[in-house]
Amino acid sequence: MKIIITAGGTSEKIDDVRTITNTSTGRLGYAIGTAFVNNYAGDIEKIYYLHGTRAPYVESDIVEPVRIGGVADLQRQLERLLTEEKIDAVIHAMAVSDYVVKEVTTLDRIRGVEDAEHGADLSGNKISSDIDDLVIHMKRSPKVIGIIKKLSPETTLVGFKLLSGVPHEELIAVGRGLMEKNDCDFVLANDLREIDAEHHRGYLIHRSGAYDSMESKEEIAEMIARRVMEKGRSFA
Repeated sequence: MKIIITAGGTSEKIDDVRTITNTSTGRLGYAIGTAFVNNYAGDIEKIYYLHGTRAPYVESDIVEPVRIGGVADLQRQLERLLTEEKIDAVIHAMAVSDYVVKEVTTLDRIRGVEDAEHGADLSGNKISSDIDDLVIHMKRSPKVIGIIKKLSPETTLVGFKLLSGVPHEELIAVGRGLMEKNDCDFVLANDLREIDAEHHRGYLIHRSGAYDSMESKEEIAEMIARRVMEKGRSFA
């Protein structure tokens, strides 16, 4: 089998030294990669581990780490792998930015009152720290998960949905919605209020509507690896 795991968070460039990112640590993706390596290495030819710049990757002979910057970089790497390789499963745990930087400007420039001769200089590789009222204009990023089954319909896809402070029924319903919209085979639904340093409750939703309940990152990782391998073997 060949598997893609995405982990950590994307980072969108403002200039060459500044980025906008999210709080994802990549720990869940790391646990999932570890579960595959520890339990199923003999059945796996390659794990392509697409990870954010701050996220660790699993070190193993079967793991090929691919460092990811922004959303466009993630999409490019996924398209490359899904078209050049026969990928059996994608575990898309990466926290992908909903917005990317379109342009950087200033409040005075937007208002049309900036002095043309002495206005802010936004050129160069690093924006000056002397500029007051810097404005970052962002636009919505593409939903990368939506291209996976379109490029590789037979690939097993595990999607992830994180909400915060919602009723359990709503969490499961939103997870099922993500599944239907993107043709996922499984969706891991979790609520931020049920995650802390010691615990991580998650619900792995199946196409049938049933779901597995787990209480830690390790349990989640083990269950995802198990379900993906079970599905792969059923089609072998």
